[in-house]
Order: sequence, then C-alpha cells, then structure tokens
Amino acid sequence: MLVGPSSASAAPSSRSGAGHVHRWKAYKGPYFNDPHVKADHFKIEGKIIDTVRHARKGSFIRIAVYSFDRLPVAHAIVAAYHRGVHVQMLLNDHQDTHAMKVVRGAIGTNRFAKSFIYKCKESCRGKANQYNNLHSKFYTFTQAGKSKDVLAVGSDNLTMNADLHQWNDLYFLSGNEILFKQFVNLFKDMKHDYNTRQPAKFFCGEPPGSACDDSVDKYTTWAFPKLSGPRNDLVLDMLGKIQCLTPDGSGGYTHTHLALAMHTMRGKRGDYLASAIRQKYAEGCDFRVDYGLIGYHTKQILGASTARGRIPLRSTGLDYHPDDNFDLNHDGEDDLILDFYSHQKYFVIQGTYNGVPNTNLVLTGSSNWASLSTANDEIWFTIHGRTVVQKYLKNFNFEWNSNRNSRNAYTTTYTDFRVPRIERYADGTLHEVYETVRRPVTTVQPDPFKPGRYWEAD
Repeated sequence: MLVGPSSASAAPSSRSGAGHVHRWKAYKGPYFNDPHVKADHFKIEGKIIDTVRHARKGSFIRIAVYSFDRLPVAHAIVAAYHRGVHVQMLLNDHQDTHAMKVVRGAIGTNRFAKSFIYKCKESCRGKANQYNNLHSKFYTFTQAGKSKDVLAVGSDNLTMNADLHQWNDLYFLSGNEILFKQFVNLFKDMKHDYNTRQPAKFFCGEPPGSACDDSVDKYTTWAFPKLSGPRNDLVLDMLGKIQCLTPDGSGGYTHTHLALAMHTMRGKRGDYLASAIRQKYAEGCDFRVDYGLIGYHTKQILGASTARGRIPLRSTGLDYHPDDNFDLNHDGEDDLILDFYSHQKYFVIQGTYNGVPNTNLVLTGSSNWASLSTANDEIWFTIHGRTVVQKYLKNFNFEWNSNRNSRNAYTTTYTDFRVPRIERYADGTLHEVYETVRRPVTTVQPDPFKPGRYWEAD
C-alpha cells in the first residue's frame, strides 16, 4: 500500500543540525501532483510535510481543510507540537479518521488553546445546516526555517485520495506580512464556529490603490460564504471584465486566452455559468475547459454550438475499471468509481482584463463553480504574474494534451474513451498505444456519474 512521505524520518534538527533548519527557505509558487504517475503522487503532500518539519519552536501552524486522513502528515504535526510548535487545525465534520485521532490525542480539541484540532459543525462561518461545509484549503506557518509568514492556498486536502486519484494544486508564498495576518485573522474568526451566516471577507494585503482590485493587486482573496445568483456572482463579475478581442494597432485583433480546470460545475449555478462561458467563446476568447464532473444540463448548455463552433471541452474523469463498480449506496444501482479526476478549481486569464491589456492572472482556491459552493467556507484567491500563469498553463496543457490524462468530453463518457495499453512491437520494444472503445460521434455525451469510492464532495 502506498503511504507517501515517510512519517518515521527524523526532524530536520536531528537530521542535519539546527543550522540547517535556520537556513531552510519556504517553497514558492504553485505545485501540482500527477495521480497517474507513482513518483508524482505526493508532490504537494511532501511540500506540506517538509514545511511542518521546518516550523520553528514557538511558531504557529494553522491549517483549515475539508478532509484529513494522512498519517505521515499527522505524525509530522505531532512531532512539531512536541518540539514546541503551536498547531491549530480546523476541519469539516463529515469524518473522524485515524490521522485526526492521532493529532487529537496529542493536542486536544480546545479551540481557544494554543494548540487544537477541531471540527466545525456544518461550516465555520456559514449557516449551520446539512448543506454547508468547511470547504476551504489553506495553510499558514508563522515561521518555517528562515522564512516568515508562509502561506499556501489551493485545492489540496490532506487525504490519500487527493494524492492517488486527483489532480490538485497548491500555491506557496511567504514574506507578505499583511496578507498573512489577514489569513490568520480569517482562521481566528472561523474557529468561533458560528451557527449563523457571516459576511464575506475581501482582502489583498496592502493594496497599491485606495481599495483591493483584482485587476492590479498581486493577490486578492474572497473568503466565503458569499451567496450568489445570476446578478451577483463573482464568476460572472470576472468574466464580465474580460475583453475577448483587443485591437492590435494594425487593423487586426489579439484574442484573450482562457483556460478553466474545474472540479465540478452543476446545478442552476453551473447552468448560468456555462452560458456565460460559452458567450465569452462566442465573443472571440480562446477558451478551453476541462472538468472532473459536470451536470448533464450544464454540459448541454456549455457544449451548444456557436458561430465559432463548439467550445473546446475535455474531462479528466476517467474510469479504467468499470467492472469494479458496485452498489456502494445500497440503492439497487451500480455506483461509478472513478480512477482519476481533476479536483482543481483554477482559471487562467491572458489578455485584456478590466481594461488592462496583457494581463496575466490566475484564480485558484477551493470554490467549485456549482450551486452549493457559495454558502460554504471557501477561498477564492487571485494571483498576478507571467511566471505563475506559465506554470499553471504548463499543468493545464499537460492534462489537456494527453489521452492518458483527459478525454474528449463531446464524444466519450467516463468509461467510454480511448484507453492506453502497452504493445510489444516486432523489434521487441514496448510502446504505449491507445484503443478506441467505441467509434466517436459528434455529440454531448452524458456522464452517468454517481458518487463512488474515490469521489469526495469536496
């Protein structure tokens, strides 16, 4: 069984001396895992464990995630606590894993102590009902090695499922004291575990202008809940700021390039967002979309033809072992067990945004483009910069361009796609080839999804 980074490794101070700990620098920029390749399963988790192991005595680690079952992370957290690090964890209340029990046995559950692990009841800052969750995924370290104010934001939960079956991202930064304190203050507010919905928070560190503005600020953050509809949705606001065609000065136009990697789009919100995405494509944006799960009606709206044709659409939802599906929910129907799917929620913009040409902007965080998301605790996080955009695009293209990693969403379903196999050629060499399970047709195939062993409501 794969367990990931070893929990038995010695702490850095005993492994390499205290000087090594003090010289260590925090990670910077985005990191991604690859669920298809064993060597790349734990890329994100390894960075988190490494940062925990370098947390300095007397410093604080604060983590807010939906799910947590990784014992290597639990052991690293307990070891940090025993060497004098204060550890605080907020989790959703849908599970109670062995990893959670290990941490709880060491640090307790008093959320007003310096160290604790605590499960918010049906979200932390949302209304207490069965539909709302703590769905944020962020990590803060007051000092790790020589780096201060270390922050990580993205789609990654601390689970084996996240490592082995999902595509995920996590963006690291450090040294931004004001932004870091704003995340810490958000965490401190979340630990009150309100039973009534709290106002959304919007912050960006220290804005260069009079107010936070995602078109110019290096980072901006919305902390949900933030109830939305067709007239007041952050996604629609963002899409509305995008100018698809920009005059190039010689009688032609440059196209804005957009790439969306979305875990799930569905429900009424998924429908109206799909319509808005399709409209941007019709306006001339070079727009590509890949998804893990999409509602059937949402997919029909998104896939409807425009004067430019259909929007390019692929899915990372793949099931290589349909015979393993079984009646997990005991409802008399087989449940689809996906082997791989995207859990990312990022959007890349290259072009004119809010009147600013040559913008390079990434939106990431925990928020799905689905109906239930806006009532949860969620993080919506934007990042400016050409370098970070290129790194996210490299990840997107890696998923997009390989039939191992994704499939044509117009002609295939989760189990009905070109699958890889190894074939030995006459000269004895081995080659990866693909077999078409059925003849593709130009249509919008429904994905008959039902929650299975590897799917999390996250």
